[in-house]
Amino acid sequence: MASRAIPFDVAAQGLLDAAVDPSRWTDAMDTIAQYAGATGAVLLPIKGRLPGSPHSRSLEEGLDEYFRDGWHERDERVRGIAVGRAKGIFTDQDFASADELRTLDYYQGLLAKHQCNWSAAINFANAADEWCLVIQRGDRKGFFDAREQADLVRFSGYLNQAAVLARNVSYANAVGMLDAHQALDYASFLLDEHGCVVKFNAKAEALIGDGLELSHRTLRCAYPEDSLTLSRAIASTIRPADPALTSSPAVVVARRPLQRPLIVQAIRLSGLAGGLFSPARIMLVVTDPGRAVTATPLEFAQKAFGLTL
Repeated sequence: MASRAIPFDVAAQGLLDAAVDPSRWTDAMDTIAQYAGATGAVLLPIKGRLPGSPHSRSLEEGLDEYFRDGWHERDERVRGIAVGRAKGIFTDQDFASADELRTLDYYQGLLAKHQCNWSAAINFANAADEWCLVIQRGDRKGFFDAREQADLVRFSGYLNQAAVLARNVSYANAVGMLDAHQALDYASFLLDEHGCVVKFNAKAEALIGDGLELSHRTLRCAYPEDSLTLSRAIASTIRPADPALTSSPAVVVARRPLQRPLIVQAIRLSGLAGGLFSPARIMLVVTDPGRAVTATPLEFAQKAFGLTL
């Protein structure tokens, strides 16, 4: 049965507090874990799991191993997602047999040693996001029974509220950055977690057809090889921990047939603008050396024109 050391309303409110202050996600996860009498709690997207998801401090070591050793790509608990979609919550016993729970390496080789081999995962989704709040504990407490599940599923409504609130707050801050760049005479594009364009300012719009092309929300350069370099720069900024992308450039030269090249820099959003459920993940800042009012940074000019000191 869930612990009453922390009232449900306090644990649920922590989610809404974190939605407007991303620095409070860890505290929110700690509070939920304490409420549930669990080892810890973690928020994981249904698709595209990457390090950095909000989690209890107690799960730090286990999650490091989970991502480092590739367990996130073979997580047995994805088998329960359909159950979670149907009833809002699922547990390990909803999809795994007793023998599997005793013998599978995922449970005994990874989770059991971190006291995380029993879980209750609460699904929540909206038009843009689908996530699970995974509450985990070990053999000392055992599985979450039906009464505990009925109690914990109440978090679902608060999770949906938090996701919508965080998304709106983050988007407003990201759009504010676009407006600020417009005032500073910089062209800027906001891109989502898939590298697709979400929004751009008027300066950026003026470059579409003049060195950059936008089709089906995908930004491309005039030359295919520059487009490939831009794609890699975007991907490495979205997924900085991906070892396959570590050599990707942070600054891209987008050549134009009859004019000086454009200089494109990919910047990962942070703080409120890049919050957990933000529709925007990175910003591309584009400098046109032929038109820029402000000075082009030296390193940009060096790369664009092959200069040496």
